[in-house]
Amino acid sequence: MQRSIALYIAALLMLCFTKANAATVDRSFQYNDTVRTYTLYIPDNATGPLPLIIHAHGYGSKTRQRADLNAAADRHGYAVCYPDGSPDTRGRLGWNVGYPSQHNMTVDEADFLRALTADVAGNFNIDNSSVFLSGFSNGGDLCYQIAYTSPDMFRAYASVGGLTFTWMYLANSLSSPVPFLEIHGTADKTSMWGGDPDNTGGWGAYLPVPMAVAAIACNNKCTAYFADRMSECVKTDRAVTCHRYTGNGPDVVLIQINEGKHSWAAADIDTGEIICRFFNKYR
Repeated sequence: MQRSIALYIAALLMLCFTKANAATVDRSFQYNDTVRTYTLYIPDNATGPLPLIIHAHGYGSKTRQRADLNAAADRHGYAVCYPDGSPDTRGRLGWNVGYPSQHNMTVDEADFLRALTADVAGNFNIDNSSVFLSGFSNGGDLCYQIAYTSPDMFRAYASVGGLTFTWMYLANSLSSPVPFLEIHGTADKTSMWGGDPDNTGGWGAYLPVPMAVAAIACNNKCTAYFADRMSECVKTDRAVTCHRYTGNGPDVVLIQINEGKHSWAAADIDTGEIICRFFNKYR
C-alpha cells in the first residue's frame, strides 16, 4: 500500500514539473534482491528535462539532503537525487569502496548507480545526457572509484573530503578523460590532506590529496596549471585556494581550504554553488 502511494506521488510530481514550487519525493525500487531507496529534489521553476546530480552521503551519515546544493540546484536548474547506501558489518550505511568494515559487502556500486539512474530517468523528467556524481567523504571516495572504474558513466564528478585509495590507484588505469572537482581542508583528520600510506587511520592506505588530483589531471593530459586565492563563494577568513589544471582535456580542480576540517565545508564556502558551476561546463 505504501509503495503504491509513493508511486502515485511520483507520478503526480512528474505532472507538476512545470510548477514553480520546489518539491521532494521519496522513492524505493527493486535492485537485485534488495529494495533501495532515494529522495529526489525537484527545483523551483523546473521545466524539464532536467540535468541530474546524484549525491552520495558520507559513511554512516544520517544527512542526505544538502540545503546549499538544493539552493544551487534551484538557481541552475538541476534535479538532485539523494540515494541511501548499503549496510556494512557495523550496520552503517555507506558505499562499497574497500573499507575493512566493508569486507562482506558484495554490492557493485557502479552497477547500482546505473540502476539508480535508470529508475530516476524512467520515472521523472530527466535529461539522460547530463547526469553528474557528487559525494561527501565516503561518497567522495565513491566519486574517485567510479572515475577510475567507469569514467564515462557521469559527465563530471565532484568530491568533498574524498580519497583515492592506494590499491585503487595501483590496480586501475584511468581509461578516459574525466572532469573532476575536489574540495578539501588541509586540517582534515579523517581524510588527511597528506595521505595515509601506512593506514594509520584504519580506512586503508590512500594517496595525498594533491597527488590524487594531479593523477587525474595527468590522465586528462591537461597542459596548464593555475593557483589563485578565491574570493567568490567564500564565507570565511580562511585562505581558500583554487588549483586548476586545464588545457587540452577536461578541467581538474582542487579547492584547498586552509585549516579546513572534515566537513561539507558549508561554513567556509558555498559548496553547492561551486559544484553546480563546475558541472555547468559539462552539461
